[in-house]
Amino acid sequence: MKKLKVLVFGLIGLMLSCSSEDDSVTDPKDDKDLENSISIQLTSNATFGNILTDENGISLYYFSKDVKGDSECVDGCLAAWPLFYEENLKLGEGLETTDFGVITRADGAMQNTYKGWPLYYFASDTAAGDTKGDGVGDNWYIAKPDFSLMYAQADIDGESTFYMTNATGRTIYLFANDTKDDNNFTNEDFSNDGAWPVISIDISHIPSILDINDFGTIDVFGTTQVTYKGWPLYYFGNDVNRGDANGVSDVWPIVNVDTPNAPEMDQEASVKLTSNATFGNILTDANGISLYYFSKDVKGDSECVDGCLAAWPLFYDENLIVDEGLDAADFGVITREDGAMQNTYKGWPLYYFANDTAAGETNGDGVGDNWYIAKPDYSLMYAQADIDGTSTFYMTNATGRTIYLYANDTKDGNNFTNEDFSNDGAWPVISLDISHIPSILDINDFGTIDVFGTTQVTYKGWPLYYFGNDAERGDVNGVSGVWPLVNVDTPSAE
Repeated sequence: MKKLKVLVFGLIGLMLSCSSEDDSVTDPKDDKDLENSISIQLTSNATFGNILTDENGISLYYFSKDVKGDSECVDGCLAAWPLFYEENLKLGEGLETTDFGVITRADGAMQNTYKGWPLYYFASDTAAGDTKGDGVGDNWYIAKPDFSLMYAQADIDGESTFYMTNATGRTIYLFANDTKDDNNFTNEDFSNDGAWPVISIDISHIPSILDINDFGTIDVFGTTQVTYKGWPLYYFGNDVNRGDANGVSDVWPIVNVDTPNAPEMDQEASVKLTSNATFGNILTDANGISLYYFSKDVKGDSECVDGCLAAWPLFYDENLIVDEGLDAADFGVITREDGAMQNTYKGWPLYYFANDTAAGETNGDGVGDNWYIAKPDYSLMYAQADIDGTSTFYMTNATGRTIYLYANDTKDGNNFTNEDFSNDGAWPVISLDISHIPSILDINDFGTIDVFGTTQVTYKGWPLYYFGNDAERGDVNGVSGVWPLVNVDTPSAE
């Protein structure tokens, strides 16, 4: 009997404790343990970094169509994307209460938001850590707390349009008159920045539909501006509400993954091909001022020093831009003995002539028999160098390879080359186009002959050769009484 009494009194005490002060049944969520529980938290994910999840680690999502802050997921959509709502939202560490809100949906239900974006589950996520909803339809994205950009979708001018916004739904634009990495809109004093503010944000966290490699930054008068595919990015000053796209026009389009790459800046060439009535195409600077070669520079170094430079100023552009029709690979830079830099073309240092005072003038051509207008298509060049202690003029090809004749040849007769060309390695026959030559040379002195099926150039009837052991520009290692150099004083062959 004593045991029975204890049991009865125990039951009565339990019943009294359950009904005291409040006759309603207590939801387990309202006990003291729940007061310390978390209803939304930051959860580390191997793919996305920190993401928003509920207390059980189930992922939450944003919907791109909710850019204006209202839920556009209605009716059947909610079967796949159940809304997230917790009346007494309790936040995990690292989350701020001010970032969360609540909306009343069109269907009367309540829904939590984060930075204005309504929050959802994805029905196919069945376990903590699942993120299967990210990227679905190109408009569902895992909810992250640190997105710097968002991908939105809305009707713009009656057409469903994807576009980028910042994290709080402010629309992003580009300026059609900009070029790659070049802001052509913003004034230096930023007096027009209120109309179209440059965008300066951290772009390290973006939705998965966007490629981080498409983004960059440029400096705009000391301010960092974000770029996308080379386009500088802007807001519109008159976009007041989330998702507003009041600035959209052909000149100020929105930005999305279909945005083409920005065009390269149409920079003016610093070296141009300019047509000249006397010389054909010549090299000039950006203003049409003629450039020249110096015959003494055959080895690739500048021999114009000291007082010479007063008459023949060097040409140098650190950021050389070449005109259409020119190959940047043909240009180079040398460091002169005086420490100055100078541009070269096919190894020939480039100069101005001080007496050329206007575009199109070519007063320097032929001066001293060793200054010649710079042409891109010379097949031969005229050089000058000390050979055996004597200052000597001689011909080379366009890149400075020395030209010889064979003293035992006769007019238009090659008496050296074997029929099988077995000795051509020692003295190769010269086969090149001789239609473009320096003005000191007479085109009528040149011709061609057939040598066992190969065309060989002649000068004054002499078949022309290179020397196989000339390795460097301007080398004259083959010179002898039998293999002399070729210049304007060369007598005609007989």
